[in-house]
Amino acid sequence: MTQTLPLVKLSVLRPFAMELRERGVNPEPVFSSVGLTEGATWEADLSVHVMVIHQFVENAAKSAKDPYFGARVGSKLDVQGWPVLADAEARASTVGDYLSIFIARANEIASSVTEYLNVAGQTAVFGETRSFEPTIQPAQNDAFMAALGWAILRRALNDRLDPSQVTMSISDPGVLPPEFDLMHPIKGDRMGFSIRFPSSWLSLSLDAAWFDAPQEERSDSPPSGFVHAFRQMLRAHIGEGGLNAAKAAALASMSQHKLKRRLAANSTDITSEIGFVKQELARETLAETDRSISDIATALGFTDAANFTRAFRRANGMTPTTFRKLQKTGDDESTE
Repeated sequence: MTQTLPLVKLSVLRPFAMELRERGVNPEPVFSSVGLTEGATWEADLSVHVMVIHQFVENAAKSAKDPYFGARVGSKLDVQGWPVLADAEARASTVGDYLSIFIARANEIASSVTEYLNVAGQTAVFGETRSFEPTIQPAQNDAFMAALGWAILRRALNDRLDPSQVTMSISDPGVLPPEFDLMHPIKGDRMGFSIRFPSSWLSLSLDAAWFDAPQEERSDSPPSGFVHAFRQMLRAHIGEGGLNAAKAAALASMSQHKLKRRLAANSTDITSEIGFVKQELARETLAETDRSISDIATALGFTDAANFTRAFRRANGMTPTTFRKLQKTGDDESTE
């Protein structure tokens, strides 16, 4: 592959074509819109200018009528079916090894970008830098890569990570689905994405057995890791109307069945976790603010203050008003 032009191997478009077909959308018109055919993606050494790739992914998102299309493809990419990731899984023993192998192999696929992993003290940054500035905003492409990077960390760490410790930078954060909100997405430029996370994660050992098992059968380690991340996601959306099992599963990018299984493995369920987070936030708000009971009830998604009060009494053994008085009494005594 020449190094004088920003080229990318056409094979990278296969996951997008597969996703379109799964959604009942014929990918051929999308390929035609950029002067390509789907069959060309099976030519191992065939490459095109990177702007063709960017335009294809943008057109694919429009055809799918999904502003989160790129991120969805990156999040669900079958790692066993992509040689770059399969190689990393076969050879890596730590998260740092995994990312380093991925970077080395990924840079063989495209001359348009340089993948990197930088470490400075307690912070690591995984991302890419483009060799030229795109003429269109590569929003869907950036979302795909950011979601893929997140999927690599998630799979490698086997639910041992806290999404609130991650910061993503892409050209248009608006193309990331709601479940990425906990990763503090920020607007960057057109020159590449980045994911910032604790450098201590790089030394964690990989669970080889987890990679060998089907995704649905992989166990959680430690048990509290997944529940902790799920609760944080719920906290970010708890005030939205109609937060039920179906919506919680959608926010977690899982089927309800899978989410139930994951939570059941940790001796809990969706309804209990939604209730837990609501009560946790209720106690924090009552203790730390002077907001009215009605205002708190609305913010937590209750239909009215009476329903909130009944739920709070069941969970905490007292009314919200009594709880707030006790908290203030305790604060007053601690200052004397």
